Amino acid sequence: MIRRITKLAQWFAAAGLFTFLAVLCWTFLWPDNDPAELPAANAIICLGGGMSADGSLHAPTQKRVETCARLYHAGRAPLVVFTGGRAIPGGPSAGAQMAHLAQQFGVPPDAILIEPESQSTLQNALYSLPLLPLSENLILVSEAFHLPRSWASFRWAGARRLQLAASENVRRDPETRWPSFSILLRETAAVWFNLFRAAAWSAASTVDLQNDDWLH
Repeated sequence: MIRRITKLAQWFAAAGLFTFLAVLCWTFLWPDNDPAELPAANAIICLGGGMSADGSLHAPTQKRVETCARLYHAGRAPLVVFTGGRAIPGGPSAGAQMAHLAQQFGVPPDAILIEPESQSTLQNALYSLPLLPLSENLILVSEAFHLPRSWASFRWAGARRLQLAASENVRRDPETRWPSFSILLRETAAVWFNLFRAAAWSAASTVDLQNDDWLH
């Protein structure tokens, strides 16, 4: 019994290390291409990246919105979806706050769709896709460290032909400019957490027992 537990612990440790190294690789080796040069798509989807309780968007989220605005003005897609829920009950949604900022960047209101309920990347995907006339040929916008998990989440939710646009590779300390390794460790855990949650939700959906709170 102890031997089995030891082997299981070793397997989890190895899987965690492999995932962390993968996160490092795709974060720092992400191609430094201009997102505005991507092929045209049906829609751009901006994933929320953090917001204060008063509705103030964190700097990485603002960078994502700015990238979406650049894509829109470059003619990459006619629609932009801003997806993100509330930091506190009754507060403004990240989706609405991002949409407001996008209008300041010149994106017209009739080119904007808002998804205001999601609290996770899985919910970003599950709640955003029904807003669109087509769930294919989409551009996902986030930071490079988050894009592979975003891609997997939207594929799980039914999207096809996804392009990825990095607003930046990773969050950095505003003073030292050192990468935030805590966010990379969090992303490592989130990869596995998402995998188990998505699998449980999908299995439960076969008998109509799924609960969206599982994806929170």
